[in-house]
Amino acid sequence: MGPYFTILFDDLAIMVKSWLVWIWLLVTAVAGVAAVLVGAAFTDPASFILSWGLTLYLALGSFVVIVIAANATPPEQAYVGDAIISRGLTPAQYVLAKMTSRLFTVISLFLAVTIPASLAMLYMLGETNDLTGIGITFGLMHIAFALAALVILTMMFSSFFGNSMVSSVAALLGWYSLMGLYALSQARDFSPEGVLGQLPPLLRGSLVVSQNILILAGTCGVIILLGALTVYFFQRRDL
Repeated sequence: MGPYFTILFDDLAIMVKSWLVWIWLLVTAVAGVAAVLVGAAFTDPASFILSWGLTLYLALGSFVVIVIAANATPPEQAYVGDAIISRGLTPAQYVLAKMTSRLFTVISLFLAVTIPASLAMLYMLGETNDLTGIGITFGLMHIAFALAALVILTMMFSSFFGNSMVSSVAALLGWYSLMGLYALSQARDFSPEGVLGQLPPLLRGSLVVSQNILILAGTCGVIILLGALTVYFFQRRDL
């Protein structure tokens, strides 16, 4: 496991130095503060404000996530092969280390902003606060699992195509098409809150816990399947 952790920590160091990571963290931190201020200034329910914030994070942040994940394994295959040989690790260890690093980066960026913003809304807002602790927990988990699935999906395309640009385009087309179809299937009506589907009730704790666990378990199964395909396609590349 030594080579695996070497690649993992090396890639985490690359993420810490990435300008894209820091710019996105700054942008989302400002957006988180703005969401709390909007919640305090208006009479709309806190679940409505937070739902829009999380929806926008998923919609806009997906592009950043795809860029981070698509560049996990460099397209220069000779470089990857040399790295694997010199480090004494298998292709599976290499791609799993990269996968772990990019997952940790994306989920950490998400939680570092949304947890403080959600707690601020939960404890600072008065009459407009309809949030619950369990609702926030499951709401953030649903978005985090969706982001994790996007990371693995993009890395699977990258392993299959061996080209970061092509994999980015494929992930963008596939992901945003799925998001659009899901939004249409979940929307109750064309009102501002209706287009958010089940997210506001989820944040209010109105949905059954067992249903949430079942959905999260299904998403986890999809992530594991995509991860296995990522390793399989990467091992078949001519490194």
